[in-house]
Amino acid sequence: MMRIVCAVVLGLVPLMAPGWEQDAMTRLKDTQVCAGCDLSGADLRWANVYAAELGGAPNLVGADLSNANLSRANLYGANLEAAKLRGADLRGADLSWSSLIGADLTDALVEGARFDRAHFCQTTMPDGSINKGRC
Repeated sequence: MMRIVCAVVLGLVPLMAPGWEQDAMTRLKDTQVCAGCDLSGADLRWANVYAAELGGAPNLVGADLSNANLSRANLYGANLEAAKLRGADLRGADLSWSSLIGADLTDALVEGARFDRAHFCQTTMPDGSINKGRC
């Protein structure tokens, strides 16, 4: 029975690909506008999306935004659960009402960023401390 279960689970692995849409990532990089996009699991390391318009609760669950330039970006209501934002430039960005559960902000630049009503839980903060917020 265990072999059957393993075979079934392994057979489903290709169906569990990242949720991000290639055209959404291309649109974001080209136009810096992608409101409400599904970029879950996307690799946006080092992306230069300065002042990007990502409002409308974009899905960035598990996305890698390490060292990305998101300064002055609109991330209002973004789902950034388990997102990697290590070394990201978030200066002046609006992360109000965003979910940062399990996100990693180590060494991120956050001066002037808005975190009004953001949800922190097991979030690694820029200084390396863990914010247990409203777990």
